[in-house]
Amino acid sequence: MEDAESQALKGGRKTVAKLEQRLREVETELQDEGRRHQETQKNLRNKDRRVRELQFQVEEDKKSAERMYELVEKLQGKLKTYKRQSEEAVSGS
Repeated sequence: MEDAESQALKGGRKTVAKLEQRLREVETELQDEGRRHQETQKNLRNKDRRVRELQFQVEEDKKSAERMYELVEKLQGKLKTYKRQSEEAVSGS
């Protein structure tokens, strides 16, 4: 009977040792995954910031293009006026 108990105790110790080793492995994996998660979060924040910067730049470019378009229209109007005045001056002389 003592031999059976001794064997059971020995087997139990081996099982506990294996489980403790597996626990250490899982804890290490968890730490590694935590680091990867932190790195992913950092990358996400950087990409979000870059997207906001690009959105702002797009808006600024759009405003600039609208101002340029308005300026072109204004200059085309002046050009037409000068051309008409020039034609009137030539035909009047």
